[in-house]
Amino acid sequence: MDALKPKALSAEQRTGPVPLTPPHIRTERGENKSSNELQVKLAKQLEILQEITLALNSTLEPGPLLDRILDASIRYTGATTGSVILIDNDQNLRIVAARGLGSNVEKEVILKVGQGVTGWVALYGKPLNVPDVRQDSRYVMVKEHIRSELAVPMVLGKKAIGVISVDSSKEGNFSEDDLQILTFVGSQAAQILQNAKAYNEIRRKNDQDETLVEISQALGSALDFKELFQEVGEILNRRCAMRRSFLVLLNPETEELSIELAFGMTPEEMARGKYRIGEGITGWVVKNGKPFGVQDIRTEPKFLGRTGIYQNPSEQISFLAMPIFLEGKPVGALGALKPFPGEEQFEADMGLLQIIASTISQAVKIHFKVMSEKESLLLENRLLKEELKTLYHFDNLVGSSEAMEKVYAVIRSVSRSRSTVLIRGESGTGKELIAHAIHFNSPRADRPFVKVNCAAIPENLLEAELFGHVKGSFTGAVADRKGKFIQADGGTVFLDEIGDMSPVLQVKILRVLQEREVEPVGSDKTFKVDVRILAATHRNLEEMVASGSFREDLYYRLNVVPIHVPPLRERLDDIPALAEHVLERFRRENALPELRIAPEAARLLMRYQWPGNVRELENVLERAAILCDGKWIRPEDLPIPLGQGSGQERLQPPASAAKTDPGLAVEQLVKNAFERQDLEGRIWEAIIGRIERDLIHKALERADGVRHKAAEILGIHRNTLRKKLEGESG
Repeated sequence: MDALKPKALSAEQRTGPVPLTPPHIRTERGENKSSNELQVKLAKQLEILQEITLALNSTLEPGPLLDRILDASIRYTGATTGSVILIDNDQNLRIVAARGLGSNVEKEVILKVGQGVTGWVALYGKPLNVPDVRQDSRYVMVKEHIRSELAVPMVLGKKAIGVISVDSSKEGNFSEDDLQILTFVGSQAAQILQNAKAYNEIRRKNDQDETLVEISQALGSALDFKELFQEVGEILNRRCAMRRSFLVLLNPETEELSIELAFGMTPEEMARGKYRIGEGITGWVVKNGKPFGVQDIRTEPKFLGRTGIYQNPSEQISFLAMPIFLEGKPVGALGALKPFPGEEQFEADMGLLQIIASTISQAVKIHFKVMSEKESLLLENRLLKEELKTLYHFDNLVGSSEAMEKVYAVIRSVSRSRSTVLIRGESGTGKELIAHAIHFNSPRADRPFVKVNCAAIPENLLEAELFGHVKGSFTGAVADRKGKFIQADGGTVFLDEIGDMSPVLQVKILRVLQEREVEPVGSDKTFKVDVRILAATHRNLEEMVASGSFREDLYYRLNVVPIHVPPLRERLDDIPALAEHVLERFRRENALPELRIAPEAARLLMRYQWPGNVRELENVLERAAILCDGKWIRPEDLPIPLGQGSGQERLQPPASAAKTDPGLAVEQLVKNAFERQDLEGRIWEAIIGRIERDLIHKALERADGVRHKAAEILGIHRNTLRKKLEGESG
């Protein structure tokens, strides 16, 4: 076995430095020959040198270079067959270029250094001319027709890196001149091969750097993980000929590995890519946390081929797999398949894919975090929807009067359809609550419910709010924006206070109802939408139609199913249930489990006419709950005229004082508040907060919910009013 190991070449075993110009040209050896013969030989020598030079100038790819050199050597020597053989790291002689040997010889014949004629040349670094291979014990028969062989080493420095061998079917075919010129060719071929390898290594590293830069840019720009991996796969295919790449991730609950993302694979192929930890190459990589590369999947038992790709037995396909780590633990693998590119390129691909796997690990970490948060949000969304369905279920609508039972019957009937509904009633009767109940008890309950208050948004902005706008369509439109109808696609749009909508917008709403399409502001494109429209108003639309301020055709389109919500004064029997419902919410929010309404206070609530309807009842009870002793709401805790003066002087100022001098009224309020021990720690809210809220609500009632009118009544800027309302809702 020692004889097969590479040895340092002695001076006797070496031919000495090989000059750049063949000895034939430098010496006078041809003087004994005729002038014509010498000229012919010189022409052949120059021809082969010229061919080598042309090959060097035409390409720096090792394969084509060696093919050109071999072709020139065969033609020059008159050989029948030939081959170029390189020595690999295991001291094997591997044929890298051949002519006339046959594919079986090229693939199956692998000699060791020292074995055969080529092995002897590789071992000693000396050329060898064998006139009759049958008489030379060193010869290993690879083709029966071969009778003579000439082999020269490819020497780089002091080391043979390969052999050029030419064969002939004739005995003694090769001369001393052939040996000398091929020796020169061998030395030149070694240098050329070395230069080509150096050049290709530089080019390979440059390509690798460019690939990594491109992939880094892709990772930095793409937000969607699936889109990101598709882009990475496309880059690997385009730049590295990796036809298929895939990402396998571990399911921590099932301990199963499955292909989550892939490039160049069908969904069916991906679905078949499931493995247990330790199973196949992919499972081995995840179990051991180490890379695994296969040069030929046909000869690798660990390659299971479960996806069904690459079943062509005539193609040598390599497989590369790298572990994906998350917090130091392998959680998946990045795999790729490509035609085998040669050992050096294969090793370079392994290194490149390992770097990419490390980079993708960061993206996987973000992906897992996003998926976890997404699942949490989806769960929260489902729970909220279920809560909303429960909250707005018919059984949870408060009130059992005959008037409300009629409303419930209509809601039950209309919820199952997609008909347009017009909800009518005074301000504060709960029209929005009815709209919620219709939506959350309909087949659209899992889709968006979008509310638009047509009276609260300025006319010049309402169109963009409803239909959306394109960038630059008006001052302040710095980007495209989807309107409420597109946002609610598949769900429900609730147009509150539609009686306050301008005639121009009424036309556009009519188009939505008729054509089911919207056109954003500043755009010439229309978008189909599937929305159900619920509308509400406290106005008398019939009078508005008669006066021409509301379109008759829109009125009939909206009034398909009308629902009239009765005012609270017409269903006084519902007040006890409504009051208990409001109080229960206050008890829950403020941890006051003992808070109750005294019977005499309840009787006062039943006698009042409630011009502000349910909204006013809610405000009154909330204020009373704050001002009471924390256990009972008594008549004196109710504002005039509900309390009818019964003990109200404890906190309420005299009505005459309020009319003659508001300052005296406030002074009396403050005095009364400081006399009540139960208000300690809550005096500011009891006085300032409540007065501010009462002022705003009263102004809004007088202005029929129109904010800018309410702001004018109060004498404040509408932005101030808006901020205070937002703070109140928050």
